[in-house]
Amino acid sequence: MKINFTLFSTSMTGGVRATFEIANGLSKKGHEVTVTSLEGDHSWFPLEAEVIYVKKPNFVKLINPLIKIKSEESLGFSSIGPALNYLKMGFEPDLVKPLAESTPDCDINVATWFLTVSAVYRSNKGLPFYFFQDFDELAGKHGEYYHKIFRESLYLPLRPITISSWLKDWIKENYNKDAVICGDGIEHKIFYPRKNILNDFKVPKIMGIFRGFDYKGDSDLINALNIVYEEIRDFNLIIVCSKDTFKGLVEKNNIKFNYTFFASPSDEKLAELYSSSDLFVFPSHIEGFGLPPLEAMACGTPVVTTDCLGVRDYIDNGKNALMVPIKSPESLAEAILKILKDNDLALKLKENGLKTAQKFTWNRVADIIEKTFIEALEEEK
Repeated sequence: MKINFTLFSTSMTGGVRATFEIANGLSKKGHEVTVTSLEGDHSWFPLEAEVIYVKKPNFVKLINPLIKIKSEESLGFSSIGPALNYLKMGFEPDLVKPLAESTPDCDINVATWFLTVSAVYRSNKGLPFYFFQDFDELAGKHGEYYHKIFRESLYLPLRPITISSWLKDWIKENYNKDAVICGDGIEHKIFYPRKNILNDFKVPKIMGIFRGFDYKGDSDLINALNIVYEEIRDFNLIIVCSKDTFKGLVEKNNIKFNYTFFASPSDEKLAELYSSSDLFVFPSHIEGFGLPPLEAMACGTPVVTTDCLGVRDYIDNGKNALMVPIKSPESLAEAILKILKDNDLALKLKENGLKTAQKFTWNRVADIIEKTFIEALEEEK
């Protein structure tokens, strides 16, 4: 099969990483895979597929270096439309047309984000699919206009493939479409139990990944640990996030306990931090899938997570992790204390978590997607 994945950008994000992992899996199966993108730099990932970058219009080359945002880097080509709107420059460039026109001949054409759905549909190249990973809260970060585009994207006649049961149910309930669940995967060559790199810490180490968005529950975790601090004074929070997110976290929250900050670590470093922590806590309010708890499990770390929907596909509460209600620092604190005080429970969660994580591989995801594509092409004959 000739399979094309249509992206707005190849820059490093969780959704792009998932797309690249699937593309590599399909390439290894002997399929001819391409990636078409408006912009980006895919050098951060060992991608085997050919990448086709859309030629940038002259006005984009001129204005792109002039646009800056607070999150550490200039806005890329994929974000020029929202940037011009933000700067009230009076026009929105049509970025769908050049992306659609650059699509190569293919048997399968996959939209990977709600802003690429129209490009896949308009390209008239290949059987159109929609790799659906978003949800209302995530799309809403981009503003009302783009949230509307997100909600409209599923009305176009693309076949949805999604990452979790709850998203499959949401699509069925809101659009009466049947989506295939492919799940998510872990790179087990990276995420496995590592040597403890935090031996200097003689107190329990609790790890959290912070994103800076309300729906991620950052403040819930801080508030929960402030409650824990009233009972157990000696522990250290391992904070993983960007420098800007860390600055906001410290300014916004009253942190009573000790903590250590690691700025945007590599996957290798992240795996070492998981492995070196006594507990990983995931306080999110909602997730499409929720990969970090599974990564922590793969590294042999006991997990406390909220019931943020996506994790239901792999969490067995009380067996491989402890799961508590969302937006409840009190419940998070209770679960954290329960694990810190019960070595047998911690060991049970560690052992069962490792077994669970082993089931989630990118090969498994690629197998499901390959089967879905083959069956769809057969139906079209």
